[in-house]
Amino acid sequence: EEIERETAYPDGKVEKVLRNGCHLIFFPNGTWKKVGSDGKTVTTTFFNGDVKQVMPDQTVIYYYADAKTTHTTYADGLELLQFPNGQIEKHYPDGKKEITFPDQTIKNLFTDGQEESIFPDGTIVRIQR
Repeated sequence: EEIERETAYPDGKVEKVLRNGCHLIFFPNGTWKKVGSDGKTVTTTFFNGDVKQVMPDQTVIYYYADAKTTHTTYADGLELLQFPNGQIEKHYPDGKKEITFPDQTIKNLFTDGQEESIFPDGTIVRIQR
């Protein structure tokens, strides 16, 4: 992309405005931020390799580079965690949690302390407080 203008700040930060309207901001520690031309899509790439994206609908996607784990938070409060081994966790705003393990076993943890496990063969185990 062609650079329309570039500004260097006294604190070492450098901002580049591209012709397409995107802003690129580079920080002295190696972190950099891209603000999309819509002004609502923001991607921050941190010096340690982590990446945070804020989408126009306020969904936040955070990738932890060391753990190779993605944590997505939706505007309605749902949180989704995706681990490198294939495990997926859904944390609902009401406190319920649903964990899908790599073998496709699903465990539901309810706010009242009950647990339910659904195994790939169809077996269901419920634990009540």
